[in-house]
Amino acid sequence: MALTRDALLDYLQNKQGIDPAVIESDDTELFSSGLIDSFSMVDLIQFIETEGGFKMNPSDVNLDNLDSIAKIIAFAESQTA
Repeated sequence: MALTRDALLDYLQNKQGIDPAVIESDDTELFSSGLIDSFSMVDLIQFIETEGGFKMNPSDVNLDNLDSIAKIIAFAESQTA
């Protein structure tokens, strides 16, 4: 199972209520910009784990891995490679 960009965008729109128009690129900051708050992080992590088919370690939960679509996809790909 692999986390796809389309599935992530769908999740952000339907579960987090983010208008896709505000995500200008795959590098748009999600947490740093305030589009997603820390209360929503647990749900995002569960989604990533379910779609990606892996478990995140606590040390993996950081902005380097989760602050944009590009970072999330790159992190997920590194876990399944």
